[in-house]
Amino acid sequence: MKTDDLIRVLAEDPVRPMAPRTVLVLGLVPSLAIIAFAVWLVLGFRPDLAISMTTPVSVARILLAGTLGLVATRLALTLARPEGSGKVRLWPLAVVAAAALGLLLWAYVTTPAEARQMAMFGKTFVFCLVVIPLLSILPVSSMFAVLRRGATTAPARAGFVAGLAGSGFATAVYALYCTQDNPLFYVTWFGLAILGVSLFSAMIAPRVLHW
Repeated sequence: MKTDDLIRVLAEDPVRPMAPRTVLVLGLVPSLAIIAFAVWLVLGFRPDLAISMTTPVSVARILLAGTLGLVATRLALTLARPEGSGKVRLWPLAVVAAAALGLLLWAYVTTPAEARQMAMFGKTFVFCLVVIPLLSILPVSSMFAVLRRGATTAPARAGFVAGLAGSGFATAVYALYCTQDNPLFYVTWFGLAILGVSLFSAMIAPRVLHW
């Protein structure tokens, strides 16, 4: 087949690859539903979940993690494009980080000195550091599927924000189970779990996203 004929056949091919946003919806939404069901089935949602949703400091756990997931997802979609590395803006992540740090400082000041250690470590910080990365596997994989549909020129950075997005959403789901409402606990340990997932994602991204 001549080159001109091949180009004409490809141009007439009605099959088009799915757009990254379509892949995102088809992959991320089911993955979040699966991990939410897994948390409910294996761990169970916290008994006072309805009441906790009326407490601002408790709701902030879900809002912060969910907002991080949304912001990082938008960044990942930008970085999926070849020109995205020059267009991406990181200030929304800085806003989320500043809000988390503000909550942490507020909790430190308002928690009595003798209660700070218990408030920070609680009884489940190790469990938190293990379960959040496990819950992040599916949503982070969905984010990588989106990035593979594109042609990122900054794979490590794209992998990092993919890790932030997936683990942010996974943390919001985990918060439905966790009963630790003090920001000294959840900003510290949720944050470390998210950071660990994101760094690992950045490390493997150059291998996974090469093109």
